[in-house]
Amino acid sequence: MQNAHVRMGRLKFIKQTRDTITEVAVHLERLIAEVPPERGEAAFHLVSVFGGDQEIGAVIAAAQEGLRFQVEWQGRQFIGTLGEKPTVFRASLQIPERKRPVRHAILISTALAETTLGANAEARRTILYDGAPEFVLHRLAVRFGLPVLPEWAEWFRKELDKRELIEPLLRINCHAVAVKGTKLRLLRILSQGLRRQQITMAPCSAGATL
Repeated sequence: MQNAHVRMGRLKFIKQTRDTITEVAVHLERLIAEVPPERGEAAFHLVSVFGGDQEIGAVIAAAQEGLRFQVEWQGRQFIGTLGEKPTVFRASLQIPERKRPVRHAILISTALAETTLGANAEARRTILYDGAPEFVLHRLAVRFGLPVLPEWAEWFRKELDKRELIEPLLRINCHAVAVKGTKLRLLRILSQGLRRQQITMAPCSAGATL
């Protein structure tokens, strides 16, 4: 983990009331975001941060209030939010020679949280943490209940690329992508592949039952 700090960013937010101004900054270890090409507010889908008790508590409270955060990473700066009702996971990291544990929080947008089975079967777009062929096929199959085989992964990913249905997202320490397409459209891609024998299903053995 040498030079790990180089691969991290900073997450900040400022909250101003009538009498006080609160400024909080924490280490940003992982991020998935969609940043508009022109100046505008980014959509954050995954934020992984760590820091002290008060700082992490303040970040979680700010996210739940829908406040905007500023990200600084490799010379870039942009502002965004996690949208309404982000999902929050908390943990503590005990560091040797440190009296108090470091607090860790992962915040996930509704769009990313809805990639689980049955969460939003009518979705037209899916945010994925990784763009590897096996991961893409598995997560889409789980979300939409697609009948697939693992060996179709490379072919399926190439089909998505060819049809321009997959796009990389801004990310820190991951390989996040967005996949465009409804369940029906993805089923049609699989159906065409089977009809053209670009992918095949192994025949059932004698005496086997479905």
